[in-house]
Amino acid sequence: MHLSPDEIDRFWSSVVKGPAETSCWLWRKALGDDGYGRFWVLRDGRQRVLRPHRVAWALAEGVSIDLVPVVEHVVCDNPICVRADGTLLDHLEGSTQAANLARISQHGRRGVLGYRGRMRGREAMYRRSLALRAAVIDGWDEERIARALASLDESQPVLF
Repeated sequence: MHLSPDEIDRFWSSVVKGPAETSCWLWRKALGDDGYGRFWVLRDGRQRVLRPHRVAWALAEGVSIDLVPVVEHVVCDNPICVRADGTLLDHLEGSTQAANLARISQHGRRGVLGYRGRMRGREAMYRRSLALRAAVIDGWDEERIARALASLDESQPVLF
């Protein structure tokens, strides 16, 4: 699936690009409860939800969004990062499920506590994404981003 020019414009208007050569480009619109962004398009009279990091990678590569099973965050491990423009500075890479699971394990995000452990990790990713999105909602602000990340305590349980 490919996006129309209007959909591409709408997509990029929802992204805040960091100022440094290696900065993340952060999605500032809808988020799912897993911490990853959500982008909707209309196909055959039905809404279809897409993950923004997959959209960004497909646009950078000039391929269909449905081409590869997994698009990994290989640099920043940040679910709302969409930095992909087809250069060596990209934070995203097309991959496989096996490679993605190996990288998750390397980053220490694969818990030994089973389902409950995975859900705690999911909630932490969601809180982190919410904080980062709030920090850039009006544009890139290093101070707000640093405060948002410093305010997160991964060991504190979610109240609701």
